[in-house]
Amino acid sequence: MEILMNFTTSPDDLTRYRDSEDLHTFFRNLGCSGLELMPIGTDTRNLIQPAMITGIHANCFSDWMDTDPEYLVRHYRKDLEYARQVHAKYVVFHVTQVSYSEALTCRPVHTDQEVVQAAARLINALLEHQDYDFWFLMENLWWPGLNFQDPEITKYLLDEVRYEKKGFMLDTGHFMNTNPELRTSDDAVACLHSMLDRHKDILPFIKGLHLNQSLSGSYMKAYMKSPSLPPEDPDLLFCQAFEHIFRIDQHLPFTDPGVSGLLKRICPKYVTLEYITKNRQEHEEYLREGLKWVLPRNKKTGK
Repeated sequence: MEILMNFTTSPDDLTRYRDSEDLHTFFRNLGCSGLELMPIGTDTRNLIQPAMITGIHANCFSDWMDTDPEYLVRHYRKDLEYARQVHAKYVVFHVTQVSYSEALTCRPVHTDQEVVQAAARLINALLEHQDYDFWFLMENLWWPGLNFQDPEITKYLLDEVRYEKKGFMLDTGHFMNTNPELRTSDDAVACLHSMLDRHKDILPFIKGLHLNQSLSGSYMKAYMKSPSLPPEDPDLLFCQAFEHIFRIDQHLPFTDPGVSGLLKRICPKYVTLEYITKNRQEHEEYLREGLKWVLPRNKKTGK
């Protein structure tokens, strides 16, 4: 099992480190073996060395089903080719569909089945007749698409994708967002085990975990009593939607003794401690807290 840190090529992440050695020392000293990288900008300082990169998180569109398929293939091929160049072991791909308006009104236009069918066609167009050798890991969200609510839909997606090294990236926080009744990390562990009980057939295909916690059910239940109307101004719509999304999707450390049991049951190849943080100090604090439950020896020795 490889333990990784999420990272991006945005200035917010890059400017936290003096140089490549500083970045490498940071994640290695904490207990991470590499990075899951989302390449969303240009690393002009060459801070990120290919040897640091274990996985690539594709830059995924949330609202894409009415987009020209050829454009989508060109867009995603950039990240897939980058993954090939740096010899990444896996690529993460979101399987979801939601517009900003749908996110705000909580009224999806498409069903899970419709999204999964369209996503399978797109994924096959991306991967067929290519010589990629990385794992292609499909990630769940809480919107229509892959959300692990219906085992039949999950199995359908797996069967439809024609690529040998296919699997799933289970995002624990995203799954928690599907259940607004959750209030504690213990509730979340039990809910995840219940989902795994229903998905026993696909357990071997969960190759990776985005390990984080999102217990935003109280917020969502209050929000649903009076959902926001989408503003007509596209800039205001964007800002309002993302403020709402970040309140739902918290990306906090998953701090529960039951995490070790989930890891033992799933046996993932890759575990990415995926957090959203304000600065380097907060990121370090989150990683130390999360690693206590991934590496129990840290809790006992303090090392």
